[in-house]
Amino acid sequence: MKKFRIVITLVALCFLLCACPNGEKGHENITFINKSDRKIVCQPLCSSGIIAVDSLYQCRYGAFGIDADSLYLFDSLSDFGWEVDFKGMDFIQFVVMDEEMFSKYLATPCDTIRKYVPVLHRYRLTLEDLQRMKWTVVYPPEK
Repeated sequence: MKKFRIVITLVALCFLLCACPNGEKGHENITFINKSDRKIVCQPLCSSGIIAVDSLYQCRYGAFGIDADSLYLFDSLSDFGWEVDFKGMDFIQFVVMDEEMFSKYLATPCDTIRKYVPVLHRYRLTLEDLQRMKWTVVYPPEK
């Protein structure tokens, strides 16, 4: 009976220790604010091997519409926050396009979208950039 009580106590202690947070959680979101007067489409790209050609729309990744004068929260890739996510990448890239043009060509091949939907702006932000910007990206860029 005494061994049983020790085993139960050890199991309970293990559950308690495993449930304790491992320190403070990082930033869960990057806030993207659209201060323009038109709806935009924004495509985030998180990779350690982003090259110049990747500054174009990438068909294999999703894009998000953001209404005029509104914001969108880009969630962390993990449960631990963007700080942990950045350990596996150099920067995050946001490609911004006009939503009206994007919607017009959405059902066409990727090359057609790249040809006819212009990139309005491209952000390449490091962890330090986002910390300095207080995890908020504003379009159009502020001076």
